[in-house]
Amino acid sequence: MSKPTLAITMGDPAGVGPEIIIKALHSSQHHSRFNLLILGEEDILSETASNLNISARIEAFNSFDEIQFNPECITVFNCQKLNRQAFKMSTPNSSSGEFTYQLIVKAVDMALKHEIDGIVTAPICKESLHMANHFFDGHTGLLAFLTDTQHYRMLFAAEKLKILHVTAHLPLLEACKIINIDMVYETIELGYHHMKRLGYQNPKIAVCGLNPHAGENGIFGREDIDNIQPAIEKAQNNGIMAEGPLPADTTFLLAYNGKFDMVIAQYHDQGHVPGKLVAFDTAVNVTVGLPIIRTSVDHGTAFDIAGKGIAKSDNLLFAIEYAYNMTKL
Repeated sequence: MSKPTLAITMGDPAGVGPEIIIKALHSSQHHSRFNLLILGEEDILSETASNLNISARIEAFNSFDEIQFNPECITVFNCQKLNRQAFKMSTPNSSSGEFTYQLIVKAVDMALKHEIDGIVTAPICKESLHMANHFFDGHTGLLAFLTDTQHYRMLFAAEKLKILHVTAHLPLLEACKIINIDMVYETIELGYHHMKRLGYQNPKIAVCGLNPHAGENGIFGREDIDNIQPAIEKAQNNGIMAEGPLPADTTFLLAYNGKFDMVIAQYHDQGHVPGKLVAFDTAVNVTVGLPIIRTSVDHGTAFDIAGKGIAKSDNLLFAIEYAYNMTKL
């Protein structure tokens, strides 16, 4: 049986993406289990390795049909060239936005054609994406658009916490307005099927309330009674072990200690704050519901430290491992 191939998109070259790729692949012993293919530009990685004083062996190909994997090399597919004229390190710019956009388009096309088995994405800058006239909320919305996926969610996955979000990259006021029974139920169902795919026979799912103390029986708002409780009951009637709505301030601790296998968070910071508190360097961002495998680091471009050689690659290694594990299921 041939090894699965995972493609890593280089991410925003103005950020830490190239650096963490060089560090991760230079130190990682992955070749016995799967192939890694970097989508991007050889020159960027070579310059990054030189700046890091890492003697990485980089082997680049200009055609997919010519690619051969050498366990001693970092394999690059030169599928997009950075426009250096408008490029500026450590800051949003349209060149980076166009570069990252085209890499994602290429990766999705390859995955849909089954040329690769999964995608791992390095971080991109949403502002740069918008400066290049690609008006998406980031990877998640763009991937859904490119795969024509209607039902998808952002998963924050760590060893002791798996957190699926009903809403993610929306203004908080807007997120609170649009959360309804169907959205909450759909999130529970997507989470249930993902956990089943990971091998959980009957996953226990905690559903956070939207309001403080999950609304305190309507004292702090009726959203939990009207929009979240009915979705949980529907899930329970369909055989899903969902519990809630539960107060978010205690639910994550219970899940971390093993009472629940997954937590449903209603909005971005409700899920990301506890997740990053306990697993900042090891958590993985997974897009659940896509017809392809996609994982990512769960951090941004880190412009403040880009080019300084201090970015950690642990997060990327965990994202690669998670994607590989999904290829086996």
